[in-house]
Amino acid sequence: MSLDLLQNIRRHGFKRLLLAVSGGLDSICLAHYFIYNKAALGIEWLGIAHVHHGLRVGTADRDAAFVEAFAKAHGVPFFLKRLDGESLKNAEGSLEENARDARYKALVEIALDPIASARLQDDTPLTSHPTSHTPHLKAAEGCDLTPRASIVTAHHAGDQAETMYMRLKRGTTLAGLRGIQEVRVLDEASHPPKQPKVATPYLKGSETTDPTPHTPSLYRPFLSVSRADLLAYAREHNLTWCEDESNTDTKFARNFIRHEALPHLERNCPGATRQLCRIAGLADKAYAKVMVKSEEVFGKALQDKMVIPEQVADDNAGGKCTGFFGETRLRMTKQEDSSFVSRLSSLVSIIPHTSISLNKKKLRKIFLAHSNANLSEMFRLWLSELGFRFPIGFFYSQTEPAHVKIPVRAAYRKRSIIKNGSTVLICEFEDVQTASKFVSCGMKE
Repeated sequence: MSLDLLQNIRRHGFKRLLLAVSGGLDSICLAHYFIYNKAALGIEWLGIAHVHHGLRVGTADRDAAFVEAFAKAHGVPFFLKRLDGESLKNAEGSLEENARDARYKALVEIALDPIASARLQDDTPLTSHPTSHTPHLKAAEGCDLTPRASIVTAHHAGDQAETMYMRLKRGTTLAGLRGIQEVRVLDEASHPPKQPKVATPYLKGSETTDPTPHTPSLYRPFLSVSRADLLAYAREHNLTWCEDESNTDTKFARNFIRHEALPHLERNCPGATRQLCRIAGLADKAYAKVMVKSEEVFGKALQDKMVIPEQVADDNAGGKCTGFFGETRLRMTKQEDSSFVSRLSSLVSIIPHTSISLNKKKLRKIFLAHSNANLSEMFRLWLSELGFRFPIGFFYSQTEPAHVKIPVRAAYRKRSIIKNGSTVLICEFEDVQTASKFVSCGMKE
């Protein structure tokens, strides 16, 4: 692979990496590349993690053993996480999404504390360790481990093109047109990659390569690398890999696109795959500019961002409309505003994970200043970058200034919006029911 790739990886400055290796061509090339270039990349620690989904009989065990042998041969710490395949099959939603979410969650658990993960062997009793809910973690012995690592996956240009095809087919926005992101932040409690709830790469005070200890980065360095490039690299270095037979099953949406839809498109429109990747890159650059401008516009109305500590008094039993914070102290990302705390604590006895406070009068002034424009989508994307996602058209109105309509009280999935006095409160909760309860206590504007 080219020197340009080496320079791009080095530019991000990652020092501790956990490589997600399935045993297939892509991930084996990834593992070999980082091991082979460890010194040149300035990497201080590397680990290899393999997730056994429990969905394939025989070949899944073969893949796990293959990756473990690869790690051992190269002197790299190895981590194995076994999932409950039956639970994945029986859970609501698609099997693809369930497996993906569980895989990311497993990788996050290892990345956050490789040392603790290394202590867990397959025969470890379920109650013998603080992370006893993940008993099937296995690590190579005698390896020097470093706490907290960034997760690296082998998504490549083909995966990017598939993602773009899927999104364009079902409809998407500017955010969706960015495709797979090279660097994202993962939430330790759930899994799929998502934007951080407070710090974002486009807003002030944000970092993408140095998240907090509870939000490891997800890094995909091969997005500009084609599968043909990977095959050439594997042959050049005499690499072997495992073939996952489930990757050829076209009943799965992505497999159908990979093996039938995209090849058909490429035959009729040569270069289409490359153009899809190019569009994603252009959209990402445009999105960054939109977010910078959004912060300039809407940031003027932002009063406070707040994250509730994990350990809080359980005051929300029964959902009474009373004060709820008690003696709990809030972590504020801006200078603490006691009036904001007072306003929020006077609403209901339900504790959000995160909240932002917007000044309603300042927002109105902004919208009046842009009365001939349509800022509804811009406003929605800005809130999304702050971690509060709402559907397209949620804030649109034909009659309001700048076409932006903020509801007095509304809930969308786990998010809620309440206008209270001169403040607009937007909160994220644990579940849908709690978000709905938050807006149903009869607060008046």
